Amino acid sequence: MPLTQAQIKNAKPKSKVYKLFDGGGLYLQVKPTGYKAFKYDYRIDGTRGTYVIGEYPLHSLKEARELHMEARKLVDKGIHPKSHRDELRIQDSHNSKRFSQYAEEWVSKLNLAETTEKDLRQRIEKNLYPYMDKKPMGQFTTIEIFDILKKVSDRGAVETAVRLASVLKRIYDELLILRLIDTNPAAGVATLLPKRRKGVDQNFGNIQDEKELASLLHQIHNPRSRQDYAVTQALKLMPLVFLRPRNIRFLKWEYVDFEDKLIRIPASEMKSRKPHDVPLANQAIEILRDIQQLTGKKELVFVATKGINKGLSENTTTKALQRLINPNTGEPFGSGYVTSHGFRHTASTHLRELGYESDIVELQLAHVKRDKVEAAYNKAKLMSRRREMMQAWADYLDDLRKQHEQ
Repeated sequence: MPLTQAQIKNAKPKSKVYKLFDGGGLYLQVKPTGYKAFKYDYRIDGTRGTYVIGEYPLHSLKEARELHMEARKLVDKGIHPKSHRDELRIQDSHNSKRFSQYAEEWVSKLNLAETTEKDLRQRIEKNLYPYMDKKPMGQFTTIEIFDILKKVSDRGAVETAVRLASVLKRIYDELLILRLIDTNPAAGVATLLPKRRKGVDQNFGNIQDEKELASLLHQIHNPRSRQDYAVTQALKLMPLVFLRPRNIRFLKWEYVDFEDKLIRIPASEMKSRKPHDVPLANQAIEILRDIQQLTGKKELVFVATKGINKGLSENTTTKALQRLINPNTGEPFGSGYVTSHGFRHTASTHLRELGYESDIVELQLAHVKRDKVEAAYNKAKLMSRRREMMQAWADYLDDLRKQHEQ
């Protein structure tokens, strides 16, 4: 029979622990000390569990039954009530945190160079703290995020606004992964901000908009029209290695080191006249392994269809890119909009927005003086950081493309 309030109130302690059952696994446990608590015994996939609902008289019989019903619904779904309650407590704790706390933790995890970290912190503190610390992060809407960033953009700091949009998106992504929020209010906001000012990047057609970049990557991996296999593989590799088009077109198998996961370009092939090593992400290794089956016995990695061991022509890859469709217009990207050289500019901009040190990015682009960077970093640490960056970049591009394909 179900318990009554009188039974519970009059239950006296005994020499041993005993239980008074209410039904459905709910019972009152009475200890020799006089301590009384409502508990619920259940099974999930054959495993027994006990959920402590609460102490009596802090919880009445009516409250215990209501909480018991909620717990039973969770068990029916295969969810352990205690785990669910702990998760809610953690969520409540996180929901009370302000943006500055999350931002401090996020920046610290990036493991940036001291000067780079200082610049990033100052940018975030100056532009975001005054607005984002006014309420818990989970309460911000997309339009509020946009308005905050537009204030930055409206004063002429267009690049800063776009970079801060990326920062907010990445911090909110972590909360999304932890299931502390249901949606990312910063997702896509960067595309709503004013376009970047024309400048150095206009020297080579390149893409900075994530939507356009995702579409371009999707089309490279899934060409609509018949296209030379070597051209397709070259286009796939270009965004992953930041090499100049000429270095891609005349890449030799002897430069590819699968064991150390590197492309080793000799000084004679480099514009800087200094040897250049390119750490290879897993995705780049896979592309090279694929083309190796076709051209592995030849001197060049990417061999033109016409001609024996002839490299791709100068405009082949660029023209192939320009035939792809721009999602904003529905028309081909066309001449001047995107070039094979432009992938270097795209990577340069996005990697800085993703928090990587300028020196590391410039070194990977073979722009910066090697002695300057190696003086600031241990050689092994430097290569480790470059490998980490290249894999993170490849994963980022993969995520963009896969999200576009969903």
